[in-house]
Amino acid sequence: MSGLARLAVGVGYTVSGTDRDESAALEALRRLGITAQAGHAAAAVGSSVATVVVSTAIAPDNPDLLEAARRGLAIVHRAQFLAELMSTHRGLAVAGAHGKSTTSAMLRLCLDGASACIGATIPEGQGTGAAWGPGPWFVAEADESDRSLLDLEPEAAILLNVDHDHHSTYASIEEVEAVFSAFVARLPADGALVVGPDPRARAIAAGAPCRVITVGEEPTDDLRLVARGADGVHLRTVADETHVRLAVPGAHNATNAACAIALAVWCGEPLAAAAERVASFTGVGRRFEPRGEVAGIRVVDDYAHHPAELAATLAAAREVHAGRIIAIFQPHLYSRTRALAGEFGAALGAADIAIVTDVYAAREPDDPTVTGQLVVDAVPAGHGAVFAPSLAEAKAHALAAAQPGDLILTLGAGDITTLGKELVAALEYQYADARPDGLPPTH
Repeated sequence: MSGLARLAVGVGYTVSGTDRDESAALEALRRLGITAQAGHAAAAVGSSVATVVVSTAIAPDNPDLLEAARRGLAIVHRAQFLAELMSTHRGLAVAGAHGKSTTSAMLRLCLDGASACIGATIPEGQGTGAAWGPGPWFVAEADESDRSLLDLEPEAAILLNVDHDHHSTYASIEEVEAVFSAFVARLPADGALVVGPDPRARAIAAGAPCRVITVGEEPTDDLRLVARGADGVHLRTVADETHVRLAVPGAHNATNAACAIALAVWCGEPLAAAAERVASFTGVGRRFEPRGEVAGIRVVDDYAHHPAELAATLAAAREVHAGRIIAIFQPHLYSRTRALAGEFGAALGAADIAIVTDVYAAREPDDPTVTGQLVVDAVPAGHGAVFAPSLAEAKAHALAAAQPGDLILTLGAGDITTLGKELVAALEYQYADARPDGLPPTH
């Protein structure tokens, strides 16, 4: 929503809006001249407002929404407004259960700064995940969580992977596959679909009405990852090859980069040029984002909130960190935690110490039968797993356990994102004698 607000200002709209709580995103929007208010209220829908854009997270009894309906204002879903903005350019969409934000940002770079709307902050986004850029292309992250990806009409797309997430929306993996199949079927015959190595994604891509470009490690893939090392990955096509230097760790990011490059090449960019541009990518907000280092203890924050994402993030952490890993995980949504507690626990077995908080409810009503203890119970024995219901308790456990040489990962899609900076500040006090002057920080 913050990205859409920035894009709307860029094309001349007067924009105002509300969010539940105060945040850095609201501060960023105010710097753009947007009236951004913490707290929903009917009075926030000013007399000059003509259209109200809403996200799926907005409840039917939201006071802004009720006021808009009372006055007969146009009420537009987020994805419909995104489609409107996207229609002024040649549209590209990035879909999949995992990796959409990172791959979208990589694709924008490969296209030399295309316009984009991405679900995570980007360096050029002025505190948001969106920017207008030069050239004809518009990159959009296609969200399957509420089926709103079907509102988009891209010329070409990337399908990274297909997995069962958003259990309050989809009762089965078959329903997830059906919505991605419908998305792929809407691509134009003269368009293209780039598909990663995920078997479910490959099966769905087989039904595409357009050219399919495969990315993976098999000799038959159109863009092949032939070797991956500490500095990046080597890519090869039938007619060309190049080496991609990557500043972000993990096999999943090598695949993300390759998919972005493959679509950029279809758009007309030379392979080597696209690869060189993506080398400058250092990540989007909350994707293995460093929060600080104190006395040899690193703190990194990551948005991982699905077992596959936890596993990928922890594997990437092992590649770049030789010491112990302390994972603090905040489960997100009761429905997801109930369905995937066992898989969450298994993924957290890759950490040396696992600390699990209570569930971040977000848009779901409280369910006292589902807690973080379900995840802790599923962590393999010997990993020091502990249930710390609140973020304060999780911080205390982490501080008591952390030693120089450790990496602390804060993981989840909820308010755990605030914990990383708190940990860094607490470690600065705990290791005050590590400062040259022996004094604690003044902030």
